Amino acid sequence: MADAHKYQAHEVLNRVLNAGEDGLNVDLADSVTVTVDSEFPAASAISDNFANPTTTSAMSMLMGYDGSAWDRVTIGGGTEAAALRVTIANDSTGVVSVDDGGGALTVDGTVTANLSATDNAVLDAIDAVLDTIKVDTEEIEGAVETIEGAVSGSEMQVDVVAISAQSDGTYIGDIKFGESLPAGSAAIGKLAANSGVDIGDVDVTSIVPGTGATNLGKAEDAAHSSGDTGIMSLAVRNDDVAALGGADGDYAPLQVNAAGSLYTTDATGEAGSILVTGTSAVTTGISGTKFIAIQFIEDTVFASSGGLVAASEQLYPDDTGVGSDISSNGAAIDGVTFPQGMTIFGRWNGFTLASGKVIGYIGYV
Repeated sequence: MADAHKYQAHEVLNRVLNAGEDGLNVDLADSVTVTVDSEFPAASAISDNFANPTTTSAMSMLMGYDGSAWDRVTIGGGTEAAALRVTIANDSTGVVSVDDGGGALTVDGTVTANLSATDNAVLDAIDAVLDTIKVDTEEIEGAVETIEGAVSGSEMQVDVVAISAQSDGTYIGDIKFGESLPAGSAAIGKLAANSGVDIGDVDVTSIVPGTGATNLGKAEDAAHSSGDTGIMSLAVRNDDVAALGGADGDYAPLQVNAAGSLYTTDATGEAGSILVTGTSAVTTGISGTKFIAIQFIEDTVFASSGGLVAASEQLYPDDTGVGSDISSNGAAIDGVTFPQGMTIFGRWNGFTLASGKVIGYIGYV
C-alpha cells in the first residue's frame, strides 16, 4: 500500500479523484476490501424470488417488495434520466400501471392484460363484428372478381341461355339469343320509341302501311286531300326505250327519255303498222297488240261481215256494234264510205276491206 505520509491531504484527494472529479479511481492491482452496509441484504438472500419474497432479499427489494405487498419497480430515475425512467406500480386493487416518465415507451415481447368481464364482452362483440366484416369482405372480393372476369375491355359479356315461357302471355316460349325468333303468331311485346337507340339488324318481311291521310298507303278509289302523305315515284332514264321487266306481268319502273319526258303507250303505231290494199281479213300477229288507228289512203268501205271487229263492239266503231256504251244514238259502219285522208282511232282485233286502201297502226294495249 502507498505510504500516506508522502502527500498532503489535499494532494491525496487529487490523486484518487478521476478525471471528471466525480468518482474515485481504484487500483485493482491492490487488494480492495468492500464493506456492505448492514441495510443491504446478504448475498445468500439474493436467490429469493416472487414466490418467496423477503424484506432482506436484494431481489425482492429490487422488484418492489415492501415486506407485505409488491409495490413498484423503478428502473432509472432522477430528472437527469427522465426519458429512461419506467415505473411499474401495483395499486391496492391489483391494477398494474406503467409510467414512462414522459418519454417514449417501447414494449418488446408479449403483453398479457387481465380484463374485466365487461371489457372482455366488448372485445368479444368487436371480434364478432370483425369476423362478420371479414366474411362480407371476402364475399365482396369474390363478387368483384366474378364481375371483373365478365368484363372484356369496357363491355360486360352476357350469355343469355333462354327465356322461360310465362303464363301471362308476355313471352312466346324459350328464346335463345343469337338465333332467329321462332315462327308463330304470338306477339313478343311492343318496342317503345327511344331516340338514338339502335335495336340491331332487323329484317322486315312485310309492312301494312295503312290507308289514312298520314299513312303511306292510300285506299283504291279514295278521294285526294291536300297534304296527304305519300312516296315519290322514281322513273328510269332510258334513251333507247326497251322493256325492263323480264316477262309479261312482271313489275317494272317507269321510263323517261333524254329530255325527261315519260314514255307512254299512246304513240300511234309504236308496235308497228301495215299497208292494206286487198280484201282479205287482216289481224295483228304480235302478242299484246291491237289496231289502234286506221288511216285511209283512198276512199274506203269495210266489208259487211267482219269488216271492222272492235275489241269492245259497243265502245269502238264496229261493223255491227252501234256504240251503245257511249250513246243510244250510234250506228254500225256497215256500208259507210270513209274518205281519203281520214284517220279513225280505237281498239280493233282486225278488219276486212270491201274496197279502198288503208294503213293500219298497232300498239300495245
